[in-house]
Amino acid sequence: MAVKRLIYYPEDEALLRRKSAPVANFRNKRLKRLIQDLKDTLDSQRGAAIAAPQIGVYKRVAIAKFGQNDDAEEEPMVTLINPEIIEAGEPETGFDGCLSIPDIYTWDTPRPSWIRFRATGEDGNDIVRRVEGMDARVLHHEIDHLDGILFLDRLQDPNELYTPVEGADGKTKMVRLVDLGR
Repeated sequence: MAVKRLIYYPEDEALLRRKSAPVANFRNKRLKRLIQDLKDTLDSQRGAAIAAPQIGVYKRVAIAKFGQNDDAEEEPMVTLINPEIIEAGEPETGFDGCLSIPDIYTWDTPRPSWIRFRATGEDGNDIVRRVEGMDARVLHHEIDHLDGILFLDRLQDPNELYTPVEGADGKTKMVRLVDLGR
């Protein structure tokens, strides 16, 4: 298991803002190693997806676990090489968080309500699929990473960032960062 160090915002912001290059050679050991590193790293985290720039590799590769909608069963990890959005639904405001920005969340990020996308799978076969709801949000978030965009860039109101805080009663609650003086 080769868990890679996640790149963190803000100390590594310039690295997270780099655009990723398309994968041209699908039959090489480096790509197979990158895919395994992404899988191992995501497996070690509490997240639904990860993109190569989050471990310092600027190739258009992401791993996602679809099935994030409330009524869905989580699917096995799927590798998305050179993913691109073909069609997208109207934006809806909703939840967002990021492995590279730990313990900061929002319910204020506009993202498409559904996405039809195309990518190449790790087996080299084409993937064309439509995802909705949270799965669409996850995919859009990861494609943003490949383009050097962070969820913070999409906020409608930067005051709507939250972090978990343990209260005097021992229960964790979400508190706005501005209310903590951050």
